[in-house]
Amino acid sequence: MREGGKSNAIIWESFLAGDKEAFAHIYNLYVESMYRYGTKLCSDENLVKDAIQEIFLDLFLKRHKNKTNPENLHYYLILALKRNLIKKLKRNRKLVEEEDFETEFEPEYSIEKIIIEDEEETELNRRVKKVLSTLPAKQKEAIYLRFNESMEYQEIAQVLNISVESVRKQVYRALSSIRKQFGKQGPVLFLFNLKKS
Repeated sequence: MREGGKSNAIIWESFLAGDKEAFAHIYNLYVESMYRYGTKLCSDENLVKDAIQEIFLDLFLKRHKNKTNPENLHYYLILALKRNLIKKLKRNRKLVEEEDFETEFEPEYSIEKIIIEDEEETELNRRVKKVLSTLPAKQKEAIYLRFNESMEYQEIAQVLNISVESVRKQVYRALSSIRKQFGKQGPVLFLFNLKKS
């Protein structure tokens, strides 16, 4: 848990001891982020909701065995959601291989809204979406996790099942593509200032 420092450590300890209010706090802290990410991976909203419920149920039932550091809980939940959805989709025969899964990832970037406030809304929005639509799926997912979910490169590497260096390359290539389209005055400067490595 990245917000609140000591209070989150106390909430985590309370959760591990079986406190249902602490569990509800953790659920409320992460459920929206998980839902947003899950719906980028899978268009079946009910399947995403089921997966999230299963993850939280599993988290609660297995809390005595859980060795997760509360600082890494967001990463743990995102990774668990992706794995759960892949398993469900494979089971439903909607997906043959994990590589096919990544082609469905179509995030909406919060950066678009911020950039558009400073520029002509309609035209810039069209240009941003056009550039983002040309990016490979792994690049889209990497920059989504990096800038929308504030995940570290190591966490993204494990979610995407690639090396940390590959994640850095994916993010760099995505930002380079955006820079080519918009120049130095475009969204790249905002991206670099949004989260320093």
